[in-house]
Amino acid sequence: MASTTGVGALCLLVMLLSACGNGLRGTYEDEMELTRLRFDGRGKVVQSSDIGGIELQMRYEMDGDRIRLINPQAEGAVLILTRIDDDTLSGPMGITLKRVSDP
Repeated sequence: MASTTGVGALCLLVMLLSACGNGLRGTYEDEMELTRLRFDGRGKVVQSSDIGGIELQMRYEMDGDRIRLINPQAEGAVLILTRIDDDTLSGPMGITLKRVSDP
């Protein structure tokens, strides 16, 4: 009985850790180098722009290759990105962001 409980606890731990590992990490930048998204791998992203020195902290959620950026300052405001590959994200209106650095 104790070994069954131990195996069950180990399986639960592995599932929880694998769920945490799905985060996106690194910095992505658009082709014109106007906007950067820095993902921390734990559900937080910082959007920054050299135009006006703007920096906005947001949350992100991943569902497969879809990434939802959630702006805490604007209720219901969500931006959807698509992960094309490990180094490329695609956004609305044909915007492409490329990885410029790892975490």
